[in-house]
Amino acid sequence: MLLKALAEHAPHVEDLPPAHYRPRTVRWCLSLDAAGTPVLNDLANPERRHGIALNAPYVYRSGAKPPPTLLVDNLEFVLAVAKAKTDKARTEARRRNDAYIELLREWAAEAEAEGDPAARAVLACFENGRHLKVEIPKKAKSSELVAVSLTGHPWPHLQPAAQATWRRTVTARKSGRAGQGECLSCGAHRMLLDSLPEPVKAGLIPVGTDRGRDAQLVSVNTPAQGRGGRIQLADIPLCEECGAGSVAVLNALLAERSHRYRAPDAVTVWWLKDPVALPVMDVLTDAEPQDVAAVYAALEDPAGSLGAPDIDTNRFYAATLSANQSRVIVRDWIDVPLRRALERITGWFGDHEIQDWRSDGPRKAPIWLMARCLGSGTSTAEGWRYSKGTEPPTAHRQLLGAALNGTPPPAVLLYRLNQRIGADGRIDHARAALLRLIYNRTFATDHGKVPSVLDEKRTDPAYVAGRLFAVLESLQHRALRDRETGEGPNTTIADKWLSAAKVTPRARMEPLLDKSQGHLRRLRTSRDQREKNAERAFFRTICDLHDMLEGPLPTILDQEGQSLFSLGYYQQHSHDYRQRRAHASDNDQGEQ
Repeated sequence: MLLKALAEHAPHVEDLPPAHYRPRTVRWCLSLDAAGTPVLNDLANPERRHGIALNAPYVYRSGAKPPPTLLVDNLEFVLAVAKAKTDKARTEARRRNDAYIELLREWAAEAEAEGDPAARAVLACFENGRHLKVEIPKKAKSSELVAVSLTGHPWPHLQPAAQATWRRTVTARKSGRAGQGECLSCGAHRMLLDSLPEPVKAGLIPVGTDRGRDAQLVSVNTPAQGRGGRIQLADIPLCEECGAGSVAVLNALLAERSHRYRAPDAVTVWWLKDPVALPVMDVLTDAEPQDVAAVYAALEDPAGSLGAPDIDTNRFYAATLSANQSRVIVRDWIDVPLRRALERITGWFGDHEIQDWRSDGPRKAPIWLMARCLGSGTSTAEGWRYSKGTEPPTAHRQLLGAALNGTPPPAVLLYRLNQRIGADGRIDHARAALLRLIYNRTFATDHGKVPSVLDEKRTDPAYVAGRLFAVLESLQHRALRDRETGEGPNTTIADKWLSAAKVTPRARMEPLLDKSQGHLRRLRTSRDQREKNAERAFFRTICDLHDMLEGPLPTILDQEGQSLFSLGYYQQHSHDYRQRRAHASDNDQGEQ
């Protein structure tokens, strides 16, 4: 259960705010001197234009007459600053200020019992009406927060008496209908909450271009929404400690870069039951070699190197969240042993890693790049660059979900990928890795998976056709390249025909096979012996591949066939480049 796992994680979160507190931006400070005279000071500065961040009391409130928060509230509650210059607004501001002072009285009684002298001085200022004589700057807005301070004392709202008073206040406001009962999270018999006192903080869940707002993790406002007409937490009995703690922990985790992955339409937050120094999510999102090695090492030595409970007793949690207006949508919830999570991660690498022309072995791709490659791109001086935001907004979330759940990515991503390959005439490492992943998880059996390196014995017509197309392109480059600079033609057959060839290989490639005779002849009649040797190698490879077809080239290929064609094309090119590089290295060593 999501709420239970969050509440249990509270002891492991550093700098967690007190119960029913959250970091808030405070613009103003009502400072009281030793005589109790208040002055309103602006906390904004060039570095923090809107004020300073403070842990302050907070509770979700709504309605026409919302209740106050303790000590830290907006100018309307603290200083009776009306929203508008109307009698109705002034009357409401005075009502809110009276409610604020009444809450101060409850706090002062608690503070005096604990020997805190600051509470009496603060309360006296408000009861005597001194706060109403404070000069309010014209730039001040009634909605801006103001905190109360006393000379020679720490922030009063952060002291134990204020925390205890505020916790008791929130419990009273958010409980009542549910009464006493067994908490679904901790199992204790306690007063149960009617609703969660704190929402997920605005901005922590992506909402596209709209302005973010606080969102409720559980929001059942009407009988029509609830099971059997029950509303809010009637079907999710939670005590105050577990209810408040779960959302506070979620807010803290969402604020930590190391515990979240933000996509355009959602955010995935993760944590471990027993925290250990293991990059479970970073390894997927960034695929850094040292993180990959750490994950494989944890599987091989589950308890020896982590200094914590082994991966069979530890658990991995991840929740993917999006927002609809002021409600949280839980799109995915994962609760598995850490071993299974690591096995899924290594399985993800095993299904997509692929060797390219630059690497000596199979190379892994980060999820962000696999998602980004579904968009368009342009050639720059530094090479090909994908344009951020052109990929489907759901791609990041769907790929991360497939990795964490060990499932195939949605079929729509394959359609998009094949479309982009055709439009750009380009297959790079990221696209090849995504093609291999989707093919291996969607179409292939255990024995039919495409390996990470060229499979020279694979006889699938689509795969062989892709290899043959790559050889014809290399032949064209070799035959038409400039002998001095080594640069090939401005436009290759891939630039012109890759999009069509991977859909209708026979119609597009048979004319290319005919043209290849001219390219072979050009090499064969060259005075350079190396060109003659290349001609024999190209001719032999073309014949071998044609013999592997056991028939004519495929007439038309579906999505599965197009994937195999593109993989064969990419792997043949990578294989040939490494062969040429190795041959050139051998020649250089021989000359030495």
